[in-house]
Amino acid sequence: FFGVFFFFFKQKTAYEILSGLVGSEMCIRDRRRVHGDIFMGKVALFLCFLAFSICSTSETKSKVLIVYAHQEPKSFCATMRNLVFQTLVMKGHQVKVTNLYQQKMTQTLDTTDFTELHDPTYFRPQPEQIEANKKNRTTFIKELRLEHDKIEWMDTMIFIFPMYLFYMPGIMKSWMERAISAGFAYYGGHAIQNKRIMLMYTTGGTKEFLKDTEPEFWGTVDFLFWFLQGTFLKPFSAYAVNHITPEERKAYLLEAEKIAADIDHREPYFN
Repeated sequence: FFGVFFFFFKQKTAYEILSGLVGSEMCIRDRRRVHGDIFMGKVALFLCFLAFSICSTSETKSKVLIVYAHQEPKSFCATMRNLVFQTLVMKGHQVKVTNLYQQKMTQTLDTTDFTELHDPTYFRPQPEQIEANKKNRTTFIKELRLEHDKIEWMDTMIFIFPMYLFYMPGIMKSWMERAISAGFAYYGGHAIQNKRIMLMYTTGGTKEFLKDTEPEFWGTVDFLFWFLQGTFLKPFSAYAVNHITPEERKAYLLEAEKIAADIDHREPYFN
């Protein structure tokens, strides 16, 4: 029933419906019939809007944070990020991006993360983060407060990066240490709880070469987000992208596009 009215609404706008019912050349003798038509048209419009609201509510889209790390804007990794971003937007998701290198994100967790210290005599990173979070994050520097806001906002987080030495780039690991902070995401905070996390990355080595080390990498990340009470989704790897054919690279991009298009149904990773 709602589908019929939703289809009708999509074919003719409210303005077009009412314009069709109230013509400039109507006859006096037709007014009673037209008034009835107008009433029925308004009823139909109400049902159309109701159906549209129900459909929109039942298809709630994700709020996706892309955390991206690559130095070269013409890289395959950058192409994959752009494709994922565009696909998510086209599917109706809200998307924000943290571009770590472009934003020149600080790569060290130290006293400069705070505008004031709880204990200036002896620096302990996690206790300082906990105290800053107790103060509604007001003593974190602006760079980190902005990242905290993105993490609170999102319900799905996608890390896109090249694999360096069998792990994510140092700048990304540093972002995790600083933005996914104590008192915010763990040790009293639950910013990642019930949220979904996925890795999409490129490698220099082949799938065969990485068959033993890659599961260990996934297992480490899976354990981290289990600890944070999030859900780690099945990762996506584009292997040996500098050593494969253009057709093989295109196939990887098509697969990445397909994953982004169906991100709400991506299956969890089970170690």
